[in-house]
Amino acid sequence: MTNGARRNPRAERTRAALIGAGRRLFSERPVDAVTVDDIVQAADVGKGSFYNHFTDREALVRAISGQIRASIETAVDRANADETDAARRMARAVCIYLRYAVDEPEPARVLVRIYSGHTSLSAPLNRGLVDDIAKGLASGRFTVSTLETGVLFVLGVAQMALVRVAQEPTLSLAVSLSQQMCALLLRGLGVAPQEAELIAAQASDEIVRQGVYATTLPSGAPH
Repeated sequence: MTNGARRNPRAERTRAALIGAGRRLFSERPVDAVTVDDIVQAADVGKGSFYNHFTDREALVRAISGQIRASIETAVDRANADETDAARRMARAVCIYLRYAVDEPEPARVLVRIYSGHTSLSAPLNRGLVDDIAKGLASGRFTVSTLETGVLFVLGVAQMALVRVAQEPTLSLAVSLSQQMCALLLRGLGVAPQEAELIAAQASDEIVRQGVYATTLPSGAPH
């Protein structure tokens, strides 16, 4: 799409409608079960309009996932801006994701569907996690056997917690689950149980219960 089209209000409305429709459909079904026809019907636009903005369905998926990731990553960066301890960074990042599932349940379900299989250490979405695990291992903060073991452990626990909160996006569940799961994560990584419980409780209270680092995603915002 040209820069001129990006500045065209009608084109922006059409793009926003397509992104919004895609988010709704991808939150309800696997990506492969959603067709371009489904998307344009849900957006109430012509099929030709879809191809004015996206080359194919996968391009729309990338735009939607990029928008979601940017919102969460911005919040994680804010939450961890002044934090250097790998254990606290880990707990705070997981809490951001669970609070996001409360604030934005629809895109959270999209995230669950799109990224459930992204376990590679080189995946862009995992870059921050890989860095924090590596630093924790290097400093002796974490004691898991390998970097990959630590990354897969965190991904598995955090993903299931995200799935659960996305299914029932209530604050009470997110607060309780974030504290329990973060404590479990930290103990599994080698943090002493009492300290793991304290870090998890602090992160859950500040980030999930109080919602200090908002992750609200503007509806249909262009990416």
